Amino acid sequence: MQKLLIAIIVNCTLLNVNCFAQQYGWTDISANIPQTGEDLPRMPDVYFVSDNEGWITCVNYAEIYNTTDGGETFEVQTTEYHCNAIHMLNENEGYAGGSSGFVYRTTDGGENWNFHATMVATLTDISFPPMGDTGYCCGINGNIWSIDSSGVTKMTSGVPDSFGAISFPVKSEEGWACGGSIIRHFFNNEWIGDQFRPAGGYNAIYMVDSLNGWVVGDGGIIAHTEDGKNWFEQVNPDTQTRTLFDVFFLNTNEGWVVGSQGIILHTTNGGTTWEMEGAELTTESLAGVYFTSPTNGYVVGNYTVLKYGLIISVEKEEELPTEFSLLQNYPNPFNPSTKIKYSIPTPPQPSPSQGEGVREGLIVSLKVYDILGREVTTLVNKQQQPGTYEVEFGQVSSNRHLVSGTYFYRIQIGEFAKTKKMLLLK
Repeated sequence: MQKLLIAIIVNCTLLNVNCFAQQYGWTDISANIPQTGEDLPRMPDVYFVSDNEGWITCVNYAEIYNTTDGGETFEVQTTEYHCNAIHMLNENEGYAGGSSGFVYRTTDGGENWNFHATMVATLTDISFPPMGDTGYCCGINGNIWSIDSSGVTKMTSGVPDSFGAISFPVKSEEGWACGGSIIRHFFNNEWIGDQFRPAGGYNAIYMVDSLNGWVVGDGGIIAHTEDGKNWFEQVNPDTQTRTLFDVFFLNTNEGWVVGSQGIILHTTNGGTTWEMEGAELTTESLAGVYFTSPTNGYVVGNYTVLKYGLIISVEKEEELPTEFSLLQNYPNPFNPSTKIKYSIPTPPQPSPSQGEGVREGLIVSLKVYDILGREVTTLVNKQQQPGTYEVEFGQVSSNRHLVSGTYFYRIQIGEFAKTKKMLLLK
């Protein structure tokens, strides 16, 4: 084994191949969401059909944000009224709904969201079983409706309580909904109250099969069932007892919970133990969570989109950049400061007639502007050699008082120019 390890190290050094460690973690990609109005978007729900393609709803604009590149960029899709919830059956077909109980349907990936039907009361959640063509939506005042391609049909929930979430994990014939202090069970074609649960106010429910599921809610409550009927409270390590708004599980072991003041909880053993993640990323309320694998997931909330994925790789030894780049600032949103990284590639080899002058560095200009296009500060204005550089921007580096809001940073290196957006929240 020792000889094998030594050989691997030698080969990596001599051949200069990628010998790197991978690290996964959270990145704030909120600035990638287009801002079409004065206020920043508040985003309650998220749904992904693959690692890279997903949709995010918005409650203060009648907009849905679609990405096909893992959150690097988003396109704005529109509906008549804002949507609280979304569920995509595949990359083309899906349903969304919210204000006035309006349900919208798309068959082209959201390029067109067409009015489908209305459940009259405000819609709060949508769920379809895997491969199912009949789903369900729930809302305020005890409303639960079934959905299919022909429209929606009202069901009798048996209670007046407002529902916050609904889950159909396996088939259209069995599901669960929660809201207020109740959990209802759909079985034998009716909604029944056969659930034994601890006292609490429930905001979200997620069932991974007909037996195993979790509910979360006010005061940081997390409860789990292993038989689809009896719920037992699990230990939440959050001493602040922050309200929890959403829960998502990939299987019976791996799951996430999100809630107020930026709390993210993660378990790998079905909730026997929960660990807190993403500390200090945001203090905004987080309302929706969706993972496509243990190493790829998204969390949304007030003015916030967080992505979990690969964040660090150690590059080849002594390798210089091969192209110009301007990376997204980190952290973002930021307060009081943030870091901006950019790269200058290795120039081409000079010809004998050109002499050594071609090897001189390029003039780099990096400036920050406010939302009105006024220059805030110059971070870099000098000649630099090929390599990767990092500068800091904040109250001190700007030498002026900064107010909360959107800022832009622009780099100019020779003919290369690029601008990105960042967000200061105080």
